[in-house]
Amino acid sequence: MLQKAVALFEADKFDEALPLFKELAKNGDGEAMYYLGMMYYEGWGVEKDQNKAVEWWKKANRRGNLDAKYMLQTICSTSSVFARE
Repeated sequence: MLQKAVALFEADKFDEALPLFKELAKNGDGEAMYYLGMMYYEGWGVEKDQNKAVEWWKKANRRGNLDAKYMLQTICSTSSVFARE
């Protein structure tokens, strides 16, 4: 299901990818959590919300997702959105 969700995401079919990513994230998939963070950060298929993006990236980071870790480090150095855990 992750491959399908990523393919939809890459095809800019965010409305179709969103429920798949949410289901995967609910089951602990760190990659899906990272993508949800990207969607919220950019406002792709959802209302733009940097706080939700950071929440998803923190969860993904806890699952060992390096892309999420990178985004958190980037946000930390450039934005006041980042909140310490």
